Amino acid sequence: MSESAQDAGVRRAGAARATSPSLFVVERRLPKINDHQLTVLQAALTSAASRFSGRGDGVRLVGSIFLARQQRLLSLFAAESLDAVRAVNEASLVPFASIEPAVQLPGPDQS
Repeated sequence: MSESAQDAGVRRAGAARATSPSLFVVERRLPKINDHQLTVLQAALTSAASRFSGRGDGVRLVGSIFLARQQRLLSLFAAESLDAVRAVNEASLVPFASIEPAVQLPGPDQS
């Protein structure tokens, strides 16, 4: 990718952040988890995020990805602050390893 194309992509990503909530990735280490436990865990996260969102706390669970070989669950949240994401995850009672700010980059078919 040329330098000017990279710069344009970074500017677009920055512009998207300025007009929408920030993104955060929450990482969990889940050794020996089964499909049923993953379903229950995701339901707990969804429920906690819905409760906080209903109160107007500006946090939404976008989705999660489980990396089976690495035994890691990565959950993506859109929120107004890291503190809101932390509060939702603590309220879900599902332990987490880290919460990191994230930047979504456009795909090839997005302008």
